[in-house]
Order: sequence, then structure tokens, then C-alpha cells
Amino acid sequence: MEYKVTNEQLLKVFTTVMEPYSNLDEGERSYDFWVQEKHRYVDLNVFNYYEDIEEGWEDDAWILQVQYDKGDAGENLERPILRYSEWDFRNIIIMFGDYFEPLLKEWFNTVYPVKIPIKSVTKEQD
Repeated sequence: MEYKVTNEQLLKVFTTVMEPYSNLDEGERSYDFWVQEKHRYVDLNVFNYYEDIEEGWEDDAWILQVQYDKGDAGENLERPILRYSEWDFRNIIIMFGDYFEPLLKEWFNTVYPVKIPIKSVTKEQD
């Protein structure tokens, strides 16, 4: 038996699966950390998205993260960059496979008010 799913149907299913992540708390955050390979501190200014900002902020337990400015991370990616927590989305990644990142980008640009549409998507460590 052969099944055919259109892009619109796939995005609709993805949007349904992503419903629990459609109302995350946003918080602007600046990081300053030492990178041994660069032998210096690096800077990163981002917007983090948390299930609960009061609980997540302390542990830095973000679900999604957007980087608009250049900073020292994501040097090889076009900005803005959307990073996702691989742990939080592990089951959804398995479900959608190679379609996960393009669908995440389209979903995020639709659900969250971004200054500039997301251009790159990557997991936590890029």
C-alpha cells in the first residue's frame, strides 16, 4: 500500500504535535563563557524559550533558543538561528526524521513573533 502526504498535511500534523510548545515563555539572555579551543571568553546574546521561565531560567533549561546577533556561536550558520533542545524533541525528531528541522523552522516562524524570519535551524551544539 502506498501513502502520499502533502506538505500542507505534514505541517498540519507537525503543528498538532507541537501544540504543547506553542506558548513558551521568552527571556533574553547573555552568555559569556570560556572556550578552550579559542583560548578566550566568547559572547552570545539570545532569546530563550522555556516551559516555565521561573524554573527554567535558573537551570538554563530552555526548549528553543533564537540567536539574531553574530556573537561567537553559530559562525557557520545564517542568522537568525533557531536552536532546539534535542532531548526535549527526541520523540518528535524520530517521528519526522529529516523533515523535523524544516518543519520546526516553518512552525516557529508562524507561531512566534520573530523580528526576522528564522533562516537556520540546529540542535543545541552547532
